[in-house]
Amino acid sequence: MIRNLFVRRYKMWLILLFIGAFALETQAQEQSEKRVSLTFNYGVTYGLANGGTFGPLAGDFNVASFRQPVYGGSFQYAFTPAWSINTGLQFGEFTNQFADDPPFQNDYFNVTVKGVTNLNNLFNLRGGAARFVNPYFSFGLGMMRSQIVTDDLDSEDLSLMATGGAGLMFYLFRSADLFVQYDYHVVGSDLLDGVSGDGGTDKFAAINAGIRVNFGPSGTKHVSWPPSRERREREPAPRPEVPEPEPEPEPEIVPEPEPEPILDETTRRQLAAFEMFRQSPLMTSNRLIEEARERAEIRRQQRVEEERRLAEMRMEEQRRAEAEAARVITDEPAPGHYIQVFSFRSRTYADQLRDDLIELLSDHFDDASQRVVIHRYEDYHRVLVGPYTRFSQARNAQREILSQYEEAFIITYPRQYQQE
Repeated sequence: MIRNLFVRRYKMWLILLFIGAFALETQAQEQSEKRVSLTFNYGVTYGLANGGTFGPLAGDFNVASFRQPVYGGSFQYAFTPAWSINTGLQFGEFTNQFADDPPFQNDYFNVTVKGVTNLNNLFNLRGGAARFVNPYFSFGLGMMRSQIVTDDLDSEDLSLMATGGAGLMFYLFRSADLFVQYDYHVVGSDLLDGVSGDGGTDKFAAINAGIRVNFGPSGTKHVSWPPSRERREREPAPRPEVPEPEPEPEPEIVPEPEPEPILDETTRRQLAAFEMFRQSPLMTSNRLIEEARERAEIRRQQRVEEERRLAEMRMEEQRRAEAEAARVITDEPAPGHYIQVFSFRSRTYADQLRDDLIELLSDHFDDASQRVVIHRYEDYHRVLVGPYTRFSQARNAQREILSQYEEAFIITYPRQYQQE
């Protein structure tokens, strides 16, 4: 009857674990990356007595029990690319290893809550092996329920348990990963092997391997892996530059001087009389008034011209600001050659890489902030450096960037065609 109660309890824990997993998986569908995972594992446990080849790493029992099967699963949720929480459930059995040991059998299960840290993301490792292998550490607490049967004992034991371990995650495809891990458990009980020794706690180790199934939007990886790199497009061969012919200067046309008119005597007397009338006091006063009006009109026109010039300067500053904003993120880059450093689905990752590139290129370019732009293309954000009018200029700049970003390559706009 006790054993049946024990079986019903760990089945209830398993059902609650999977109900919680599918509830949070529904929430993860609203996010842009996979964060929810279920793991399934199988392995063996080690509980050596009086030390052994591996010393404390192989556990510490009063009666040896090693290479006993253990299996189970867990639910994981990734809060950040580097940190996750893991709620796990494991089932197994301990029994005496040798015929001359006191016989015992312990059917157990444990429930743990652990924090998991992915080292690649903790240390910001992105390229090379980090795209396929991700080492991690885990640590946490749990409860262990044991059903212990010996010649003199048949009872249950509930104990607090501390656990820690390390493992390797291997990328399989977007929705699944493989893993292998080592865990060390310290249990607040001395009865796991059916024998109470010197009053210390029993300890055992476990080596597991299994599969992690990831849930979330289709077409994305789990958040613990680097984002997928956009497929490179075939670059057109650079066209040879043909210098444009310089226009020949047009000959300057010198106007011929107009001949002075020949005036008769009557016309000259009329012009002299008009000049004397113009020099009279009345005409002088009118002329002064007219000149004052002309000067006032000139000053008014100067003010209008100054206001127009200031308005044009303000409009020009606004256009430059809009052009600068368009250079930061654009749907259609200006024509020329660029260095594409990386492509992200996340705008946040693209902005972070742009800031890093501006700092990297500040020693080589006076206008580094204007050289780095983000090109929106479908669901991706391409981080570009440019433009350069000549392919050789882009190649020289690429050599400066390759020391930090070895996957950078040259891309030319406008594109001759877009790859599907």
